[in-house]
Amino acid sequence: MSQSKSIVKQASFLAIAGILVRIIGLLYRSPLTLMIGDEGNGYYSTAYNIYALILLISSYSIPTAISKLVSEKLALNQYNNVQKILKCAFIYICIIAGSAALIAFILAPYIIKENAVPALRVLCPTIFLSGLLGVFRGYFQAHQITFYTSVSQIVEQILNAIVSLGAAYLFIQPYLDVGGTQLASAGATGSALGTGAGVLIALAYMVLMYIRKKDHLIEKEDIDYHTNSYYQIFSMILQIVTPIIIATCIYNLVSTVDMYIYYFVMEFKGMSDVAAVTSYGIYSTKYIPLQNVPVALASAMSAATIPAISSSWARLDREKTIQQVQSSMSTTMLILIPSCVGMAVLSYPIIGLLFPQKETMEIASHLLAYGSPAIIFYGLSTLSNGILQALGEVNVPLRNATKALVYNVLLVIFLLLVTPLGLYSLLIGNIVYPLQVSFLNQAELRYKLRYRQEIRRTYILPLLSSIIMGIVVYAIYHGLFALTHSVFIPLMISVIVGIVVYFTIILYMYSDHPKYLDDIPYANRLMRKLKRK
Repeated sequence: MSQSKSIVKQASFLAIAGILVRIIGLLYRSPLTLMIGDEGNGYYSTAYNIYALILLISSYSIPTAISKLVSEKLALNQYNNVQKILKCAFIYICIIAGSAALIAFILAPYIIKENAVPALRVLCPTIFLSGLLGVFRGYFQAHQITFYTSVSQIVEQILNAIVSLGAAYLFIQPYLDVGGTQLASAGATGSALGTGAGVLIALAYMVLMYIRKKDHLIEKEDIDYHTNSYYQIFSMILQIVTPIIIATCIYNLVSTVDMYIYYFVMEFKGMSDVAAVTSYGIYSTKYIPLQNVPVALASAMSAATIPAISSSWARLDREKTIQQVQSSMSTTMLILIPSCVGMAVLSYPIIGLLFPQKETMEIASHLLAYGSPAIIFYGLSTLSNGILQALGEVNVPLRNATKALVYNVLLVIFLLLVTPLGLYSLLIGNIVYPLQVSFLNQAELRYKLRYRQEIRRTYILPLLSSIIMGIVVYAIYHGLFALTHSVFIPLMISVIVGIVVYFTIILYMYSDHPKYLDDIPYANRLMRKLKRK
């Protein structure tokens, strides 16, 4: 199997898991919203954004750092250093993530709204557990084994959904007669409990897999016995983790910054606290999770390419590195571009099926339709961040994300203060921000590797195919809806037809260039069968 096919195979495990995780998240959010309302979602999102920010600072980038470090040592057959890296990573997590969890618990009342404090405090232990989980995931990804990470993600989300719904139901019982803010706050706290439960079960699974497989992951031949001291290992971890943590933090900080800007400006304009939290809850729990479903592919591709690119770059194999970059970019766009078009065309039935609350259905569907281009740009920026980090350019994503964040803050503040766009100001910022990061990252990759991404194959052909698919899907859905007056069956049929139409067009367009199909699983096999017929 070629290296690029191996990357796509490993990425496919993570992508399938990532998409399933997000779908499960969307499915349980609907009944949860019925229990705790958009206000409860707003309190949960407020607490979760702070939790996510602290997680970013303390341990979120550990899988990336461990994957990069371990894969480089494996490429050089330095297996003794691999075990040292693992030990040092655990010590790092115990100190940094443990301290972060404790500090967040203590400072919770001073950094977020009062009614979101219980939810944040419930999330605090998860910061430490997530760090430990990240070490194991990074270790297996470095060995180009993503199956265990994928299973752990699915198990984590299933338990998260079950516990979130069950705990939210139990927590709101004392407030059913009172309702309002007290019920919403209690429901948000119960929902937060599910996040910790999911991480705990995923950690237990990864520990079990490590115990079972650790002796089988070490090659016994051609071992380089060169070893680094623990001081050198810690230095390497800090040199890689620190800029990656800061870059990842800045890159993902935009949602938290936007949240604070929105609350501040809306309060300045006279909107009530409850109304601001409720409207932000629509944006953060109905639009953003749907946007993140297809972006899971880019995250998976990034995780899968880091060890492969790090290994080839460590061997000074520039041609193979370029091939891996081009392959990952084209494969990612092949999926994200039609996802963007499909989300835009089917936004209303998707929202109507998942979040049938009539009072917010229209605004949520508009957010999804108008904000769908962010799918492409977040996919590009996420993948290019990972590639740059794999190449050792860990400071470049930091610099680019910082520039884009500054412009985003100015843009969102201007739109909120000067225009009547309100929540749509966040939407515009959510599109422009990853677009800036993508542009800056691509420029750096061209300079670093002295290559240019193939435009026609990567962007134009998928876009043309997606436009045709979108027209077909739109006509099929509305035609079936007029006949059945149902949402589910027309939506499912139109999605299936859309997938078939899109890949049929892609296969036809690539038929004269079969080498372009090498990185698409089973594409060449399918083309051979079609030609026989």
